[in-house]
Amino acid sequence: MNYKKISIASVAVGMFAAGAAFAQNAEIATWSGFRKGAASFTFDDGAPSQVSDAAPVFDKYGYKGTFNLVYNWNPNWSGFQGMADNGHEIASHSNSHGQNMSGEEASSKQNINGKIKQKYGIITVAYPNCNVPNESAVKSNYIVGRICNGSWKGMSDEMGKDGPSNWAQTPATMTGAEGQIKSTNDFTGRMQKVIQSNGWAAFLTHGFQGKNNGNATYSPTDLGAIEGALKWAKENDKDIWVAPMGFVAMYIKERNASKIEPQDGGAANTMTFELKHSIADNISKYDYPLSIKVKTDWTKVEVTQSDAKLESKVDGGYVYFDAVPNAGKIVVKNANAAAESSSSAEPPASSSSSEPAVSSSSTTALPMQSLDGRHLAAYVDASGYITVQNAQGLNITVFNSLGNVVRTTKGIGMLQKVYTGAKGMYVVKIGNRAWTMNIK
Repeated sequence: MNYKKISIASVAVGMFAAGAAFAQNAEIATWSGFRKGAASFTFDDGAPSQVSDAAPVFDKYGYKGTFNLVYNWNPNWSGFQGMADNGHEIASHSNSHGQNMSGEEASSKQNINGKIKQKYGIITVAYPNCNVPNESAVKSNYIVGRICNGSWKGMSDEMGKDGPSNWAQTPATMTGAEGQIKSTNDFTGRMQKVIQSNGWAAFLTHGFQGKNNGNATYSPTDLGAIEGALKWAKENDKDIWVAPMGFVAMYIKERNASKIEPQDGGAANTMTFELKHSIADNISKYDYPLSIKVKTDWTKVEVTQSDAKLESKVDGGYVYFDAVPNAGKIVVKNANAAAESSSSAEPPASSSSSEPAVSSSSTTALPMQSLDGRHLAAYVDASGYITVQNAQGLNITVFNSLGNVVRTTKGIGMLQKVYTGAKGMYVVKIGNRAWTMNIK
C-alpha cells in the first residue's frame, strides 16, 4: 500500500447528523501527493550550462533539481542563487574536487552556505570521484550524502521507499556518454521501475552535449533526453514525484518519524489532531510538508493548521492535504455543516454602539507577484493583520519602518495571518518578493 497508516478512531466521538462523517483513520503518504514513486535529478561540478540551459528546462515543467557545487571553482554564484530562489536545491561537491573530500565535509558546507541562501541551507553532499569521505563527518553536517551508481558498490541502483540503508551512501545512476542512462527511454524506464516498486531513483549528470560545461566535461548528457524525461514525468505526475535529493531525503525521514495525535474535545463536524516528530534540528529544521489523507463522509471541508487555511480536496471518501510537522493543530471542518449553520442563524441584534463596524472593504490588497508558477499576495486585512496568500513552504519576513525584523515564519496555508502591531509602514518579504503596506 502507498501510505503509512495510523489509527485515530478516537478523533471523532460525537453523534453526527445523517450523512456526516465519522473519522476512522488518517494516512501519511509514502510519497508527496500520494504518488507511487520518486525521482531526483542531481548535477555535479557547477557547469555554466546548468544555469543557462538545464534550469530553464526544469522550470518549464515545474520541476526542480539538485546542483552540487565545487567552492574553489568559483561557479556562477548569482546564477545559482537565482536557481535557489526559484526552488532548486544547491548542495556541496567539496571545496577542491580532490580524489577524496575528507576534511572538507564541514568547511565546504560552511563556504557554500556563505554564498547561497536557501531555506534549508546546504543539506546534501555529493562526493568527488564517488569516493566516500569520513561518514561520521558527513552525517554530522548533511541529511544525505550521494555516491555514484549503487551497482559499483554491490548495491542496487534504485532505492526502496525508505531510501538507502546508509544515508552517507545514497546511490545515483550516472547519465551520459559514460553512464547507463543515455536516452529519454532510459530515464523513463528507471522511473517506471520505481513507480512499480514504490521506490526512489536518482540520476547523476555533469554537463551536456554541445553546451558550455566549464569543468563539467565528464560523460556529457543529451539535454533533450532529460527534457523528454521531464515531459513524461509531467504526463505521469499522478504516479511519479520529481524533487531535489535533499527534499526527498527529508520527506522520508519525517514520514518515518511522524505520528498523528488526535486531540481531545473535538466537536461534531470537526476533527482535530497534530502531526508530530522528534527529529533533532541540528542539521536543518525538519519541516518539509507531508501529504496526508483523512477518511470522511463529508463532501466539502475546510482544513487549517494553526488557523492558516490549507489547500485540500475531497475525493473517494478522503480529504487530502499537505501539512507541516510540529507546526500546530490541524483542524478539518465539515464546510457544508458550517454553511447550513450560518444560513439558519438568527440575524444579529442591532448595536447601539457609536463605534462603526469595520468593513471588509477596508482590506487593501496589493498587486500580486508571481514566483515559481504561483501568484503571491500580501495585504492588511480588515482586522489590521498583515495577511499573505499562496505562500505555502516559503519564508516570510516582516520588517518595520526602521528596517528591523518583527516576525519571521513559514507559509503553511493558502491564506495566513502573519503579523499585527503598531500603526505604521511595514515591508513584507515572501521568498524574494516584497510588498510595502501600512497598518492604520
